[in-house]
Amino acid sequence: MKFYTSTFFLILTIALSFSVLARESDTENLSRAKFKLISGDISMTQYYLDQVLEDKLSQLTPVKKRYQAIIEFIKGNHKKSNLILNEIPEADGKTGGIYYGQICLLKILNAIAINDIDVIKVNQKLCEERTLKFSSNDQFWLDTVIKLKLKNKDGLKKNLILDNESNLSEEEMTKLWLKTGLYLNREQDFLNLLTMISDESFQSKRIAELIGFMYLRHGNNEKALAFIEGIDSANAENIRGNINLQKKEYELAFGHFKLSLQKKQDSLNALERSIPLTWILHQYDEGLVMLNNPTLQKIDYKKIRSLKIAYLTKLKKFEEADKEIAALMIQFNNRPPNDVNIIASYLSLMRGSTEKNYDRRLSEELAEKACRSFDGLNCWIALKLTQWENLGKTIKRDEETFIDKSISLESMKLPVNITPLVENKIIDQANIEEMDSKLVRLK
Repeated sequence: MKFYTSTFFLILTIALSFSVLARESDTENLSRAKFKLISGDISMTQYYLDQVLEDKLSQLTPVKKRYQAIIEFIKGNHKKSNLILNEIPEADGKTGGIYYGQICLLKILNAIAINDIDVIKVNQKLCEERTLKFSSNDQFWLDTVIKLKLKNKDGLKKNLILDNESNLSEEEMTKLWLKTGLYLNREQDFLNLLTMISDESFQSKRIAELIGFMYLRHGNNEKALAFIEGIDSANAENIRGNINLQKKEYELAFGHFKLSLQKKQDSLNALERSIPLTWILHQYDEGLVMLNNPTLQKIDYKKIRSLKIAYLTKLKKFEEADKEIAALMIQFNNRPPNDVNIIASYLSLMRGSTEKNYDRRLSEELAEKACRSFDGLNCWIALKLTQWENLGKTIKRDEETFIDKSISLESMKLPVNITPLVENKIIDQANIEEMDSKLVRLK
């Protein structure tokens, strides 16, 4: 009996040890998932969440599901995000629950996105009560967004103007108030109310940035620059860059956006403007670096890969571009947009000009695809591929080719007098008919 008792306790101890280790592993993976989620790396967040074991009784399961719901929210899958939230126990909007305060804001934001008015109304009051202690501004932002969604014009006006004159002495409240104006595209109304802001708040660089951005969107570039004078933050550089863009001062604009990215690597505003500028300014190497920025993970990767191929082509890195385009064709199920077909046709020609194992038939197929999408140049290429053994190599030849000096672009524009062809009769048809009739013997 003593033997069995000691064996039982040994097995129990081992089982508990494994349980503790598994729990520690789950906790560590959740911590890593949280860090990756905050840094914006969605794929790695999901990876660490997948390592956490599913257990309805575990206190970690609600945390895991909340992170999964946030991921779906970021991806724009609001219905799926709400379904995951509904799987969390004791998180009902009518009765509340121990986890309700942690997920109710996300539930309301999802409902706003999918226009589920009933869910908003059911959750608004209880959620405000449960989260009020975490808010330093009486849930001003949540209340304003809900009133906007419910089209409560009087309540919205009260929030934005009448209620805040006394509160705008606080810097944090002032920033939130200005952000709301930008979010609602009410720059003119808010600029007329700037006198409500305290003198102390005007000393804040962040508030100066927000006011400068308001003036930029309102079209007053001089005042926008005046408010951000001496500020070297990422947002201030973006404002300066936008003003340079309006003036078509592309090099200056690019410089400001690069400074913005140095100060804030995940500035989507700076990236969205810098990448087109790298193309305009022929800074293709820098463009490739920017396309690898993790912030662009939210954008369709097919579009990013297409841009990479265009940059690699400009840099004459045809082999790398060809590998990328092969992968892109798979992603598009061999039905890519016309622009991709055109680049693929060009790459095939350029690869053929240097490689021994040139696939001429592939070049013909790619040119024909682009031609069918009404690209005139590729229709010409498709024709010439039937005449030349290796058109790519022919295009790159340096030796002089036969040129008809009389044919030029200007000569082709001039009207031409058409002279009818004169047929020289070698044998008269009448003589042939007479000879035929003599050969015919009628019985």
